[in-house]
Amino acid sequence: MSEKLSLSSTAILRSEPQYYNTHAVFDYRRVNTEFLNAEESRILQCIYDKSASAREISKEIGINYKRCEKFLKHMKESGYVQGDADIEKAKPPERIRISSEAYERFTLPFLSAPASVDVFITSRCNLLCLHCFADAGKANAQELPLSNLKSIFDQLEKMGVLELRINGGEPLLHREVRRVLSYLGQKRFRKVLLTNGTLLDEEIALLMHESGTIPTVSLDDSLAEGHDLFRGVKGSFRRTIAALEILQRHGIEYGINCCLQKNNLNRYEEIIGLAAKHGAARITFLDIKPMGRIKGSSNWVPSYPEYEKVMNDLVVAKAKHREIDVSVDAFLHCTPLKESVLEARKGYVSCQAGKTRLVIDSQGLVYPCNLVVSDPRWIMGDLKKEKIWDAWFSEKWTFFRGKVRTDDLQKCRDCRKLEKCKDFYCRFLPYLVNGNLLGPHPACA
Repeated sequence: MSEKLSLSSTAILRSEPQYYNTHAVFDYRRVNTEFLNAEESRILQCIYDKSASAREISKEIGINYKRCEKFLKHMKESGYVQGDADIEKAKPPERIRISSEAYERFTLPFLSAPASVDVFITSRCNLLCLHCFADAGKANAQELPLSNLKSIFDQLEKMGVLELRINGGEPLLHREVRRVLSYLGQKRFRKVLLTNGTLLDEEIALLMHESGTIPTVSLDDSLAEGHDLFRGVKGSFRRTIAALEILQRHGIEYGINCCLQKNNLNRYEEIIGLAAKHGAARITFLDIKPMGRIKGSSNWVPSYPEYEKVMNDLVVAKAKHREIDVSVDAFLHCTPLKESVLEARKGYVSCQAGKTRLVIDSQGLVYPCNLVVSDPRWIMGDLKKEKIWDAWFSEKWTFFRGKVRTDDLQKCRDCRKLEKCKDFYCRFLPYLVNGNLLGPHPACA
């Protein structure tokens, strides 16, 4: 193979030898991941910011030419590598280099940068949703200026973050949302924007499409009165459906998030049908966490037995509906990482926080999880004073990187079902419900 090759402009290469010797390449456009061995990672690193042939690469890193050629052919066929002929491409950003000593302060391994980051660009909102945990729409609303957002996006790109989720409040209320979307179009990571849909118009829809930003729209009932009641503003259902029609008309890929609560618990089939009718690629069902405005409300929050029953029904619905992807991955459980399961066998408790995810609020404060945004106890950094990578390597993350052991957990440590349990990994739900970081999951309390 004499052809000059380079890494695809939609591919992100991550080499994480300190994290269980993990190497991977991620295509953020197709949302595909391929795990690599160390040698394969070195091959792709050779063409990260320059073009080279298989022959040149094999000489540079001293590996068998045929093996190198075979791997690159596979990578090209899979879309992670591209030929250079007649292709104009921007040079990828120079990646941040982290000293190995930075990892030694922590007991458990973690990624050099989070895989997924939520950025709450504004706390302003036009609705009064009953389950809002950010208390969006309050008088002293905060908003990250465009200059700060550009800096954040640049830093995330340099770190090799795989996915950015734009959150709010209502993100489309950001004063410079059009310029935000335009700038996002230049960034090399997957972009998702979560919106209630009521402000989405033709111009915004096309801007999202051009920037490669995938909208995820909240639809919480198949009935207008049910959706409006939950969202706190009459007419919100009508405007949300109008947004879905715009997205469908332009052939824009989008998803739907639906919060299941007592009033819509038996209408999931109708909600799936409505989403499919309007061309949604996927619908994700979510349970309501007992936090924010809805905390302690028995009128809206189903019991765990009620949720477990509908969970089984949704698994059946997923198999039944071929026209739309019905996702239940985020329903009821925060699925533990495979690495967390292995660490639990060694006596440690860990989750995605501090390993693969990070949250930035509308003031530029860093948090480990959406569940504790605005809780001053869990501020892990301040981007007005430091870079994201400095916050990521702060010793404040010790709690998530080896400080908590299964022997520390009250009730859980004596449970015979602990080995198969999915709930004890998350320490924030017990904290939010009972104020006890080491207590049992609310379902067991």
